[in-house]
Amino acid sequence: MIRTRLDDTTRKELQDLRRTDLPPKVRDRLEAILLSDAGWSPPRIAAHLGWHPHTARALLKDFRRRGLEALRPGQPGPAPDLPHGRRVIEALERLLRQERTWDSGQLSEALQADGIAIGPRQVRRYLKWMKAGYRRTASSLAHKQDPEEVARAEVVLENLKAKAAAGELRLCYLDECGFSPSLPISYSWCLPGQRKRVPYEYPQGRRVNALATYEPYGPEPGLEATAFERTLKSEDLLEYLGALPSAAVPRVVVLDNASLHISKAVKARRPELARSGTYLYYLPAYSPELNEIEPVFKQVKHHEIPVRSHKSKAELRGAVEQGFVTYGNSVRQKSNNQLRPAA
Repeated sequence: MIRTRLDDTTRKELQDLRRTDLPPKVRDRLEAILLSDAGWSPPRIAAHLGWHPHTARALLKDFRRRGLEALRPGQPGPAPDLPHGRRVIEALERLLRQERTWDSGQLSEALQADGIAIGPRQVRRYLKWMKAGYRRTASSLAHKQDPEEVARAEVVLENLKAKAAAGELRLCYLDECGFSPSLPISYSWCLPGQRKRVPYEYPQGRRVNALATYEPYGPEPGLEATAFERTLKSEDLLEYLGALPSAAVPRVVVLDNASLHISKAVKARRPELARSGTYLYYLPAYSPELNEIEPVFKQVKHHEIPVRSHKSKAELRGAVEQGFVTYGNSVRQKSNNQLRPAA
């Protein structure tokens, strides 16, 4: 009879390992070793674990030969070809850096030029090992930016944020956003076997535009918005700026270089706005990522308007206004929760 006899050190190591989170196969193998040490025969161990007796004998022999390594089931087939794997990963990294989109089939074909013949399924395995992601593409204007101007703007904005957090000024991000009667497709929970259907409404002449300011920093974060059932004009922007609540400290409004923002009428009113405590700070061209109201528009458009289709401008305008109110309330609530002292 094959029997495993453990020394005190090995027995304690196995008993400690038994208390850890182990895969089922490893736990069964460990149990078999301990039972053999307790005097159980291979057939009895096999009957207890639901194995064939040959399996129990093979494990005990393997444990004599390899020790604790025998607890881990060996990988079938030949040993992995590590140089080949590194070559595939290097080729995939080079391909993924290219300015184009890829699916696994296209990557499989492209690898053939490097003498690597693997199918799309194996390509996906390598991509998983690399922790690569299959994600939606995103539009970018970074290739049109002036890096020096963007770097300077980032420094200026960081200084403004610090002053706003200290209460020395109010920092607002301003922009416009358009809403169609059929809003973008979004996700929703549905009953089993069902799918939400959003009635499509043609957008021609039925869009609603919103002019909004987002104030994320300072003692009173907030979101203000006004919706219009027409195209916005310079006069609308000036009236909106003039209607902003008065503040005891200067207000800096961050905005981009849209034609509405840099019109002659707006430029002519900048001195008057400055005298009333409102200063305009224009971002560098092609740098929407610096305007922190952009994610707000995405949140409102995709998540805060649960009814996704509207038959009239008035109905759409009401939904847009309510969406901004809902998100503005959540911004203020989140700020209050952060400021509330812990119990």
